[in-house]
Amino acid sequence: MSSATPAEKFHTPPSPLNADDSDVAVRAFLSRILEGSDLPALSRQIIDAISALDDDASSLQRLANVVLREYSLTVSVVRTANSVHYRRSGRPVQSATHAMMLLGARTVRELATGLLLFENYQGRSAGLRELMLLSLLTANHARETAIKLGVADPGEAHLCGMFRNLGEVLVACHATAEYAQIHERITSAVDGESRACARVLGFQFVELGVEVCRQWGMPASVAEGMRARATAASSPLSAITSFSHDLTNALYRRDGAGANPNASVVEVLERYAPRLKLTQDQAREIVEAALAETRELFLSAHVSIDALRMQQLSEAAHDALGVESPPVELAASVSNADDVECRNMLRTRLAQELAASVDPASGRDVGAVLLLALEAVLRGAPFDRAIACVLNADRTRLTARAGLGADVEALMAKFDFPMTARGGPITAVLDQRGALYLPIDRAMNLVELRWTLGAGIAQFGVFPIVVSGTVIGCLYCDRRTMASVPDRETLHYVAKLVELVMRAIEERRKVASASRPQPLDAAAKSTLVLRLLRGETVETLITETGLTRAELDAWRAAFLAGAMERLAAP
Repeated sequence: MSSATPAEKFHTPPSPLNADDSDVAVRAFLSRILEGSDLPALSRQIIDAISALDDDASSLQRLANVVLREYSLTVSVVRTANSVHYRRSGRPVQSATHAMMLLGARTVRELATGLLLFENYQGRSAGLRELMLLSLLTANHARETAIKLGVADPGEAHLCGMFRNLGEVLVACHATAEYAQIHERITSAVDGESRACARVLGFQFVELGVEVCRQWGMPASVAEGMRARATAASSPLSAITSFSHDLTNALYRRDGAGANPNASVVEVLERYAPRLKLTQDQAREIVEAALAETRELFLSAHVSIDALRMQQLSEAAHDALGVESPPVELAASVSNADDVECRNMLRTRLAQELAASVDPASGRDVGAVLLLALEAVLRGAPFDRAIACVLNADRTRLTARAGLGADVEALMAKFDFPMTARGGPITAVLDQRGALYLPIDRAMNLVELRWTLGAGIAQFGVFPIVVSGTVIGCLYCDRRTMASVPDRETLHYVAKLVELVMRAIEERRKVASASRPQPLDAAAKSTLVLRLLRGETVETLITETGLTRAELDAWRAAFLAGAMERLAAP
């Protein structure tokens, strides 16, 4: 978002470029910046977020791991679920996992994808911080506009707004010399943005942004939003994206031209009146909500921002639209006592949210309960990884069912232990039926030391899950270094979470036992088989119902045999 005047920024037609030449220039620039480690790493994170599209348990787990990697993402997802637009109950949401269940994978993916971009670039330099701040304001303007007009999905609008200026961000970060040349040509009135980009880069910012979004597999609406202008917006969403971008520039650009900001905002509203029909009062409400959202993200997620710049934004919004906002205060330093108090408050809230899921009437199945527990362990303790493990139906093997944390997928792939003397340290703890954290409870033996070295961890804990007197699995947690070790209060907190998980499973078994006829009739058996055919695991149904694998396998075989017989009939 450069400091060009509105006419230069939005109405100067691109310099005539040969399409083939600009394509070649874009590909050459991409090859150049992909040689480093920064953009490929961001690409992997964004592709991970985009690929987690479904609302099934595995997608939720993958998306939770994307969100929980960054504190600000966790805060933003929780805050979004608690907003008036999304909140569906009287109880506040505390955990990101619960928030994702309420919002759905698509909304969370859109929010997380945009904020991954913000996290990656906002801390690099003063210039990039400014670009990312304006991108975040554009995203918040877009979401609030979509909510106000009710013509587009707010989450998708936020995503389009955040990525509107992706091409400029990439050039500013990865080609600082070229970006400085472009900026100099614009500020000295030698060229408008389009002509300056053509001369220095051989392509437009938008062309680079569109190509990167294509490689990331982002929705087509994002590229449409990048190209959209007031008079050339193909959909309400693209019009909202373009309007939000123009509104941000009219309010907050710093070009030293002494322009009347109110006149600029009025101009933007008039330009978009045929498409959006927003009044100045509505614009004021949009700007006020977007500023509040931006300010709260900085304060609650501890994102670095110049308090003076935030005050300048507030003053600009007030001068242009009469927006009232509280004074911006520098975040106070947090003492150790405050740290402990905040941690204990977080633990209490996460445990309360897990406790609310114990009752089957909450609508949470066992998989959802386990994810809530894993997040409570990961954020409340905290540990590097937390994994829920279950015994298979014939109780011969222990495998990982769900996990959260850094590189947890790779570790889960190794969690397949025989329930024998050769099963390793985790199954040995299950045999003892008592929780154990090493090396706090005792020094590690040779087998345990060998296993931890091979797994790349320094300390770990195993908390058995016992239901109706029978061990059915465990909750595992670890830290990869000895830099800090949990105290007894932390281990007691984890044990209380596991107790809630055990109660939740017991309650669901009671409901399943009370609701099914004795013996099960054909309709009840068919319902269970259909759940299996839709992708639920045998272990899930065994955990919930107490049935055996042999029973479920027999019913599935009979169901399929009957179906084949009917298909074969003339």
